[in-house]
Amino acid sequence: MELIRDFVHAIMSEDVGRGDLFARCQAPQNRVAVIRSKSHGVFAGSPYAQALADVCRLNLTLLVNDGDTITPETQLLTLEGEDVSLLQAERTMLNLLQHASGIATNTRAYAQKLEGSGVMLLDTRKTRPLLRRMEKYATRIGGAVNHRMGLDDCLMLKDT
Repeated sequence: MELIRDFVHAIMSEDVGRGDLFARCQAPQNRVAVIRSKSHGVFAGSPYAQALADVCRLNLTLLVNDGDTITPETQLLTLEGEDVSLLQAERTMLNLLQHASGIATNTRAYAQKLEGSGVMLLDTRKTRPLLRRMEKYATRIGGAVNHRMGLDDCLMLKDT
């Protein structure tokens, strides 16, 4: 969980930069935000959502679990806290959940096609820089097996 928290700190630092300009002109008020799905899919990303909520001092209530099938308008989670914190976390929260859920959804489609075949669906190291842990986590939620996390995980020789 510490690696996830460090990751979330880094992405929030990148987004907020030297400070949120909105926060300078707004008196904070407590608010509640609801995140809903816009399409069919598989939900993934709860550890990242929780870490982001913690970093932004928000109370998160998950309404679905990782791996659950979701439909349009499914309420995924609620966030409660100061409006400034909600607005700071909003885009990052949506990006993390969309990315992880998109990977899980795509992976689930392949895993379902392979059901009963005896074939094991493996992922690869072909991930975006600094997103490997999250992307491989999302493939597990979708039904794949992590193959190698990095070059130090196991020796693999191939003809390239």
